[in-house]
Amino acid sequence: MSPLSEAEAQWCQDQLAVAGVLAEAYAGDGTTPPSLTSLDAVVAGWHGDDRGIDVNTVVNAVGVAFGEHVARDTGLSWVIATDEHGTDLALHGRPGDLLLHPANAVAKRVVEGRTPFVAALHAEVVAAVRRVRPQP
Repeated sequence: MSPLSEAEAQWCQDQLAVAGVLAEAYAGDGTTPPSLTSLDAVVAGWHGDDRGIDVNTVVNAVGVAFGEHVARDTGLSWVIATDEHGTDLALHGRPGDLLLHPANAVAKRVVEGRTPFVAALHAEVVAAVRRVRPQP
């Protein structure tokens, strides 16, 4: 694992901005990061939309915004995780050597067509992290 480079940190900020644009369009939410319910509205709106927004755009933006909420609520930190499959943006924390992949969790559910899931997944993840790690 390694900390985010400046370029990676900027990419995350760019994804939060995209999440804000999507949340404004689908939920009227101009906050950064958008609320969890607004992120749910983005996914639901995208599924029922014909604007031609690429799935990767939605997954990256919602994934990073979701991850930012998890990070803020648990004290986990953004890192680049490396394994036999390559590198990926993740959240990491100790004790417990926790490693979460927010965008992957979002991608799986978006591809499956699930809606809503963001707020519920956030609650589950935060509760699980708090069981194994003290409050930040």
